[in-house]
Amino acid sequence: MKWTVPRMWEGQTAAVLASGPSMSQEVCDQVRAAGIPTIAINETWRLAPWATMLYAADPEWWLHPSNCALQLFGGLKVSCMPVRGVRQLRNTGTEGFDPDPGAVRTGGNSGYQAIHVAAHAGAARVLLCGFDMQGADHWHGKHPAPLRETAPELYVRWLKRFDTLAPVLADRGVDVVNCTPHSALRCFRMGDLETELAKSNEHAAACAALPA
Repeated sequence: MKWTVPRMWEGQTAAVLASGPSMSQEVCDQVRAAGIPTIAINETWRLAPWATMLYAADPEWWLHPSNCALQLFGGLKVSCMPVRGVRQLRNTGTEGFDPDPGAVRTGGNSGYQAIHVAAHAGAARVLLCGFDMQGADHWHGKHPAPLRETAPELYVRWLKRFDTLAPVLADRGVDVVNCTPHSALRCFRMGDLETELAKSNEHAAACAALPA
């Protein structure tokens, strides 16, 4: 089903939980405790079944028999490809940012696309976790066959595509913070997850104190 992302996270801090080797249950639990909108990428929904959204680009992943438990996921399910029961955004290219809330540029990976979605939803800050972007296994090990593994050389290509996304988001006032220790993704400012989550709590408290 074709979908347009609503401005459902206007001015909020959101998190994107990717599947790099640094991802862990502890990281997901920290994000959950902060109570912020969260997008889980691919297999990371298993660590964060409470996430607001599950994003995965590949229809083969959605349809793999190992994912039969996805019916238990209660959040939004989103992709840039047609999959039954999953909201679909239009693929309008590989690099940069598409301001149309019904579209994404792909970057070649689901994490790139999920940042798009968070920006479309109006998030003022986007915290990135599990974005190691280096030639190592995912936190969950290898995908079951016949799903493909990420070739190490792809990360080099993807990093260059992120370079085309970062300045556009900055110009739009979206503060993307990479909270992944030792990440190869350096086009966004680096930050400590605990510190950045504390800022989100302070912001929420300040907004709640404003007169109606």
